Amino acid sequence: MRQLSFWHRHDLMQLLKKTGLIAAAILFLILLAGWLFIKVSAARNATVYTQQWNDQGTCVIKTYVPHYGNGVPHTIVRALSTSTFFRVYHKDGTLLESTEWVLDMHEDGILDHARWGQNQNRAIYPTDMGYEGWTLPECA
Repeated sequence: MRQLSFWHRHDLMQLLKKTGLIAAAILFLILLAGWLFIKVSAARNATVYTQQWNDQGTCVIKTYVPHYGNGVPHTIVRALSTSTFFRVYHKDGTLLESTEWVLDMHEDGILDHARWGQNQNRAIYPTDMGYEGWTLPECA
């Protein structure tokens, strides 16, 4: 009887572990979905803060300020995100590049602005680690 009792406790513990893992995975997916919803909404409602055309007039780099909204979830996403992001568009409206989903770097387009490099086909934007950018042959 004692061994039977041990196996019941062991099975119960295994079931609780599996249930806990499943609950944690579901909670993680709900939090991830909420974070994605807030990020997408903030980008959709973002306003253009500045824009600069290259000398040829073929491309524009725009600095956007996302609007995260109010409430605790929005405040948490805002704290873990950047205050600005950058997009480069061709003159025909085609999106060429974006920092919107770059998660390992913080852009700062409020204190400094995005600009075009010397050859006018390199878009440069400020980050917390210096400057980054893209070389865009479409903009030459």
